[in-house]
Amino acid sequence: MALAGDHAHTNGESWRAIAGNIYALGLATFSLVLLYFFPPHFDLRIGTVVSVAIVAIFLVLMERPVKTPATIMAPLTAILSAAGVVFGAWTIALAIVAWLTVRFRAVISEGGRPVDIFSMITLGQVATATIASYAVLGAWNLVSRLLAVTPHALNNLVALVGIIAVGLTWQTANNLVTYVYHRLRGRRIGVAQMLRTGVVAAIYAYLLVATYKFGGLLATTIFYIVVAQIKVVQDILGVTTQLHKLEKANDQARGLVRDLVRFTDTESVEFASEVQNISQMLGRRLGMQKRELELLGLAAELHEMGKSHLPARIRAGTVLNAKELAQKKTYTRWGGLMVRAADALLPNQIADWIEFHGEHFDGTGYPRGLKGEDIPVASRIIAVARDYVRFLTGYDGASVVDKEKALTLLRESSGTLYDPRLVNLLTELVA
Repeated sequence: MALAGDHAHTNGESWRAIAGNIYALGLATFSLVLLYFFPPHFDLRIGTVVSVAIVAIFLVLMERPVKTPATIMAPLTAILSAAGVVFGAWTIALAIVAWLTVRFRAVISEGGRPVDIFSMITLGQVATATIASYAVLGAWNLVSRLLAVTPHALNNLVALVGIIAVGLTWQTANNLVTYVYHRLRGRRIGVAQMLRTGVVAAIYAYLLVATYKFGGLLATTIFYIVVAQIKVVQDILGVTTQLHKLEKANDQARGLVRDLVRFTDTESVEFASEVQNISQMLGRRLGMQKRELELLGLAAELHEMGKSHLPARIRAGTVLNAKELAQKKTYTRWGGLMVRAADALLPNQIADWIEFHGEHFDGTGYPRGLKGEDIPVASRIIAVARDYVRFLTGYDGASVVDKEKALTLLRESSGTLYDPRLVNLLTELVA
């Protein structure tokens, strides 16, 4: 995130972030232990070094972050598994180069700076690449010993099975490390799909090795570009996942539309649009990057979606008793739940932003009583923008006032209901 204060999510998320960082440090420590006790022995012959350099340059030029796991993991698993067979310990360096390239491009595509690559995520990925590479080298060492005692007539068959096993070893090691990390961060990961990807990628690795043995590096490069980069293999690998996602998205879309249509009217749409506009103005002034502003705008636009779960009388009522008022306040929680339930349609990141825009800066808000910097900055922005627009328009039972009076009302609750920094910033923006 662009803002120093935006690392603060919920108290529940804080321990996950800490656990993720500790896990990344643990992986890094383990990878250093491997390097110390099992130092890699590099083939320094000029032909090998030149070939490895060409592959490294190829990875830097070709590898990019993508949204479908199969389209990155299949070719990369194949290349690095094949490298373990052909180049030995150089696989470690090639794996690190590949993951650093993917991570660098991901950071830049999200509006970050090159220096942002130096993070715990990057450390964990480099450690994962190292650990998976050692797993590949260990697996190929076992296969090589088996080949040494295998009758000549069976060598090709054993090599085929062995190289496929090496590819599966890389994928399995990567899957296990990644799965634990995502579970610590409270995210789901499709292990079954990654395993299926590993099987095909392992076969793909055998084809790369065979091509290299037959025609050298040039033939292997041509094979990779023709087969991999026109995405024939990737599309085949990803089709099952994409169909599943499409079916899931269709179901979620129907449910979401049913929920939204129950409360959407002209007044609500116009109000949400104004809150979105003010929120993005504040986010832009705070220095948010393009992607963050897009997500903030989406959260602001949908911040009232949870009202679809309230009875119409409570939704539209301005004079409510204590019980009804408490029920009305649950809309923020419903909104967060709806986003999480529609994860094939909406970015999960905005769920907390929507859920916590009813929190107060002094900790007296709802639904969890978060305080100060513990409230996501996007939620604090939406809270200020929402009430400013509500005061100007008379939305949701507020008395209509002019701009100066609206700002005065915000300042009176600065530090209690609202983040003082954001109130001051809004005053500067509209003055």
